[in-house]
Order: sequence, then C-alpha cells, then structure tokens
Amino acid sequence: MFRRSDMGSPSETPRQLPGADQIRLAVELYLARAYPGGAPAPAREFLVPEHARAEEWLMNALTERDPPDAPLSEVRSFVLRIGNEQYPHMKVRISCPPLERSYLFSVDAHDACLQVPPTSPDYAPLEELKRYNARLVAAVTAAWDAASLPTERNYLRWKIAQSKGKRTQPE
Repeated sequence: MFRRSDMGSPSETPRQLPGADQIRLAVELYLARAYPGGAPAPAREFLVPEHARAEEWLMNALTERDPPDAPLSEVRSFVLRIGNEQYPHMKVRISCPPLERSYLFSVDAHDACLQVPPTSPDYAPLEELKRYNARLVAAVTAAWDAASLPTERNYLRWKIAQSKGKRTQPE
C-alpha cells in the first residue's frame, strides 16, 4: 500500500493532506461504529461538508492541532475528538509521521492514562471500557483499511516490511 514515492521526500514535497472526501469517509465509517444507534448532533459536526476544502476545514475551531497555533504547513497532526457511545474522549487522528510527507488516519482511544488500583470498585468498569474501546479501534481501523484509506497501521506494516527487506539485502 505504501511506497517511498507515495510518501515523498521530506525535502522535495510539501505535506500531502488527505482530501476532504477521504476525511468525510473516515469520519462516516468511524461514526457508524462509534454510534451504531445514530450519531448525536455534536459528533455529526465532524463530517466534512460537501464541496469543502480539506485545508480550510482542518483549520476550523472543532479540530485540535499540534502544534496548536502553527500555520497549516507546519501542523503535524489534526485531532477530531468525536467520542463514542461510552466514552467522550476517543479521537480520530490525522497525523504525518516524522520525516514523511503524507498524513495517516488512526484512532486514539485516549484511555491508556486512566488507571485505578485493582482493589478499587472502579477497576472492573474501567477495564471493560478499555476493552470496549480496543474493539472499537479495531473495527474502525478494519473499515478504513477496507475502504483503502491511509492508516497508521498499514504505514507501520509497510515500514516493518521495508526494514526487513533492508536487513536481508546486501549493503
């Protein structure tokens, strides 16, 4: 799925944002899994309007950016805090890996930092929430892969394959 020509050379090519249609599809697929009974209005606000330009839409007030006040050309990642039926902090992340030029989609459950002692009455419900979130991340990522969206998972697979190929070839 990924080739060096897809990713570009950092010194030659400006960062390549996904198109508005790709962002809309990624959000539609996410919403269908995160809110199987129908997404609430605040979550539907993350759907890119038809005929919108990705560059303009990603710089809107709904989108968290890293770095926050950087111009578009310097933004490393865009975050859409869409949530899900059980957890309001799950996010769609559109990020550009270091030294690469193309942005990738990933789901950030944003729950790894949540910890309670095993003796706490909150332990079992929290662990169930984390399992629910992990299943949701897997379902969304599988849907994105089936739709041929550029995902972080496929990018990492490509990098591993590339690395293994380098190790087996003579220098």
